[in-house]
Amino acid sequence: MVKNVGLELNNDGLPSLARFKKVGSRMALSMEQPVLLSINLCNLKFFNEIYGPTVGDDLINYMVHYFCFDNESCELGTRSYVDHLLILCEGNGESRLELSDRYEEFLNQFLDNVNRKYPRARIHLDCGMYIIQPGDDFLSAQDNARYARRSIHNSYSNTIAFYEKTLREESLAKASVIPNFERAIENGDIMVLLQPKCSASTNEIIGAEALSRFRDEEGNIISPDLYVPILENASVVSQLDFEVLCQVVDLQRRWMNEGRRMIPVSVNLSRMDFLEPGFIEMVDDFITASNVPKEMIEFELTETAVVENLNEIIEKLNFLQDAGYRIAMDDFGSGYNSLYVLGKIPANVIKFDRGFVLHSIQNQVGMTILANLVDTFKEINFEVLCEGVETEEEKEKIVSCGCDIIQGYLYDKPLSIDEFEKKYM
Repeated sequence: MVKNVGLELNNDGLPSLARFKKVGSRMALSMEQPVLLSINLCNLKFFNEIYGPTVGDDLINYMVHYFCFDNESCELGTRSYVDHLLILCEGNGESRLELSDRYEEFLNQFLDNVNRKYPRARIHLDCGMYIIQPGDDFLSAQDNARYARRSIHNSYSNTIAFYEKTLREESLAKASVIPNFERAIENGDIMVLLQPKCSASTNEIIGAEALSRFRDEEGNIISPDLYVPILENASVVSQLDFEVLCQVVDLQRRWMNEGRRMIPVSVNLSRMDFLEPGFIEMVDDFITASNVPKEMIEFELTETAVVENLNEIIEKLNFLQDAGYRIAMDDFGSGYNSLYVLGKIPANVIKFDRGFVLHSIQNQVGMTILANLVDTFKEINFEVLCEGVETEEEKEKIVSCGCDIIQGYLYDKPLSIDEFEKKYM
């Protein structure tokens, strides 16, 4: 349990974060194997909505006593946030596996106790661990425990993670996203790539999807899997989406003026775009002023983008569809609410997620389910597209299920606009 070290304590019986840092750095020097734990209680907001903030306070108090006062290995602890504990523990020379096993059992017992008592709001814990090495700076050690915890944030298949050097590197890479994005926006360095959508029966191109990219300070392209969530959390993703739209509209207008054959190009929209006041209206005004036919612009959004704020997003999707734009639901089959969401949102196109398609074509039962879904969607006038198709074998199975529109590396990778025009236009 927390040692009585003559500290000035807060109401929860723990020292302040500042005192934890100061005293903990001294204590760690005399310990056999100092281990830092960063423990975060997930779903507290939802818990408070179900049971009320008073019961939520009781839960936090139980968490403090369980991990700090009832934990024989705990030397010192602090509450850095309402639902986050930093704990300095004695590892007693145990291996990482032994520490992980012991604390996983300890955490699971806590979760079992709480979820039995409060079954309507199941909580979860994220725990990051770092074994302090001789010569380590104590503040850096705390950061390492946090890096480990964040690597499994809200991952219900993992409760405990140990720090690895790559986690710090990944964290630094994430921290550089916003400055690199701002520089790319300011300098006009947002790249738009186009990936063709093709008819499987004729192999002709019938459309394309616009994808964004930008580079870091060393000229390396940053993965959208890294930067999109960060830009969404920072509420600046609408700047990116509008920049991509502007480049697509300019391209479509040039094709129109040059008398080229035009094809629909889809642009991805984030959930934040629909919650940004006036953004959707600004998009429509911009396209209307360009004189580009609205049926040449398709807006894609994922299932997860519409689960929250569903009614507000549906209202704006109806506005876009009524104005003449096509709406595509991306990543169908990747979540748990696909059919529920699909029954509510206005959409013209269903894009089957690659993972869902690959899983479906592994056996005859899956193939039957996929074929029936395709037939059902076609019957109610949806276009159906399978994305991420990479081999002829995949294509043949997908076509046999009734899907004719395909997007993926089998036909082509995302190309620069110049490459795309030379190859397809």
